[in-house]
Amino acid sequence: MADSFFLKDDEVSTQAKIPPLDEGEDEKAKEADLLKDQGMIASILAYIPFLCLIPLLQMRENQEARFHSKQGLLLFLLEIMAGLFLIPGLSSTIWKTVLIVALGAAAAGIVFGIQGKSYRLPFLSDIADKMKI
Repeated sequence: MADSFFLKDDEVSTQAKIPPLDEGEDEKAKEADLLKDQGMIASILAYIPFLCLIPLLQMRENQEARFHSKQGLLLFLLEIMAGLFLIPGLSSTIWKTVLIVALGAAAAGIVFGIQGKSYRLPFLSDIADKMKI
């Protein structure tokens, strides 16, 4: 009896066999996927206040994670500064605007991190490039 319903007995023996995948290539693909996933998670964590230090300290070898971590750290510091100036009596419209823009930039950074893109935030990315961390 034939192995396949559609093939005749004599066609089965002439059918080309698909060689098995090389296990080394499979392992390399899994490792590449793992590194990509770790980079995406680190990119997301980088823009969450207080958590921006985790990818910066844990994933020093991943350039994408370092890029997002530096920008996230600068956004976090900007948010702290804006928050300090929002103390009653010291608040101003400018600092409220700065805080809203910083939170919006953090949200955009998370979205771009999920998409696997590296978006350079105006002004902050230039400062982040100069950081020696």
